[in-house]
Amino acid sequence: MDNVAETAAMAALTQTRYKLLSDPDATVIKGYGVYDLLGDGVAAPSVFIVGPNMKLEWSYVGKDVGDRPSVADILIHLEQRLATTKLRLHLLQ
Repeated sequence: MDNVAETAAMAALTQTRYKLLSDPDATVIKGYGVYDLLGDGVAAPSVFIVGPNMKLEWSYVGKDVGDRPSVADILIHLEQRLATTKLRLHLLQ
């Protein structure tokens, strides 16, 4: 729910190597259904993997502020999607 300047500052502070979304009106987090789930007026901790066709392929929504998937778990799901995509590309050749 940060504005563009706040999002850019966070990206610089954390040295993020991927794009962050600025969502000051909470439009996206409301669309994903994670806004105010914990009654705190912000998004619940969440990870969404969206495929190249814009289809939601995997998600994790935390049950409390500290409930987050491990980096290893996220990477496993990303690697599975990458392997599936490579297989699809191979089959199309």
